[in-house]
Amino acid sequence: MPGIRVKNGPNQGQTCAIGDGRLSIGRDDGCTLPLLDKGASRMHAELFRIGDMCFIRDLDSKNGTFVNDVMVGEEMLRDGDRIQIGGTIFIFEAQTGAKPGDGLVFSEDDLENLHALSLEDLTSANVGLGDVSSEQHLRALYRLSHLAAGEDTEDSLIKKTLAFTAEALKTDGAYLFGRNQLDGSIVALGQHIPDGARAGGQLSRTIIRKVLQEKRALLITDAMRDDRFSANESVMRHHIHAVICAPVRLHDGIECALYLAGNDPAISFNEQELELAAAMAGQIGLSLANISARLLRREHLFSAVSMLLRVADVGRPGIQAVNERLAGYARSIGAAMRLGAEFLERLQLAALLHNYADMVEPDDGAPVEKRVDLTAKLLAQEAFLPKISDIVGNQLERFDGSGPKGLRGEEIPLDARIFHVALGLETERGASAEPEKLAEAVKTVSGALSGKYDREVIKAMLEAESSGILALTLAEQWRKRRSSRLSSLLNAE
Repeated sequence: MPGIRVKNGPNQGQTCAIGDGRLSIGRDDGCTLPLLDKGASRMHAELFRIGDMCFIRDLDSKNGTFVNDVMVGEEMLRDGDRIQIGGTIFIFEAQTGAKPGDGLVFSEDDLENLHALSLEDLTSANVGLGDVSSEQHLRALYRLSHLAAGEDTEDSLIKKTLAFTAEALKTDGAYLFGRNQLDGSIVALGQHIPDGARAGGQLSRTIIRKVLQEKRALLITDAMRDDRFSANESVMRHHIHAVICAPVRLHDGIECALYLAGNDPAISFNEQELELAAAMAGQIGLSLANISARLLRREHLFSAVSMLLRVADVGRPGIQAVNERLAGYARSIGAAMRLGAEFLERLQLAALLHNYADMVEPDDGAPVEKRVDLTAKLLAQEAFLPKISDIVGNQLERFDGSGPKGLRGEEIPLDARIFHVALGLETERGASAEPEKLAEAVKTVSGALSGKYDREVIKAMLEAESSGILALTLAEQWRKRRSSRLSSLLNAE
């Protein structure tokens, strides 16, 4: 069973398995793994499993959660990953429990001639492959995986990985192609042309189709003399020069192709560069598949929440429309603040479920503050949900400290401050669909002089209004985010 091992500090040597439930880490005694670490938040992070994959999610901690020295919101873990929470270091182990003596024989070896490659070496900016070596291959692949891990949309991942691949292999262009599932046509999903690249080169559908059909990487050092292509094919007719093309495998048999062009006669790819390109294509495919899986999980979660709202709407007409408007406001403001996908997901869910107690518990006439506390407690018990109880539980807090709990300024979680502004917009606008009514609501909320709202959040609200996303419904925002060219290609019907 996978788990984590504490490498330093008072908890050194302690191990925790990651089972079907969530493994929480923090200073709170209620955590699965409580830490004696002042740098950790009370509820700092959680680990959970989806099938055979393990993930870590930061719970809006003060000092952040790091995986391999990179701050993360949510990250899939791989065997040997180094996790840092406060000053405490953990090692993720895909399988725990194997010890010396369990049928294994170990030797003590002379390490005099050992060649070490540090993570600092791997992240070095020097990725040029003029003098190709295994070490440079490893460095380039590590940097590519590191780069891909930071992306949460298909389009942004394609853009950045193509730029990196073109730089690493010194090409005149890097492209990603897919095959339309309806008609079999070749579709361009992304491209990167480096500055100063030789222009005028044409691309070969023949090569792309051959790679997609045979599912193997091809190296063409001088296509004009390559016996694999007949004289009437596009390779010959368009004077294609040097090409590397490698399959990018996603899932369910879906294939794309990474195409690297060398238009300059001075460019001549070799077999080592073919191997590197094929490995890069594999990494890009894994990263795209991970993003696709995350998006699918989100869609399933939001479908379940939408069903709950529809059921609740039967007993309390209008609750679904109100909650979806709130979620739209909150998400658009968060997007204007350039917050990550996981943050926006939690914010959206909190808005949709901010009155969850009213959906599942009879209204006993208790004060609003009591109902909010009950909702937060109920949501904290739902293991299938991300951590949103803090957002919901602090939705009534005001920036000036005049809320029911007396929290002030940045003592209030940022997502709760955003949601409080969304509540203000809903109060002022109501169910009106008129654009003028939204503009009036924005003006009223932004002009509030009582200090109840965070001014940085107000600035983001004004930016969201100016760009037009504040007026979009939640469904429109979701469709806009999900409609990448890759998704359209793969989901063709």
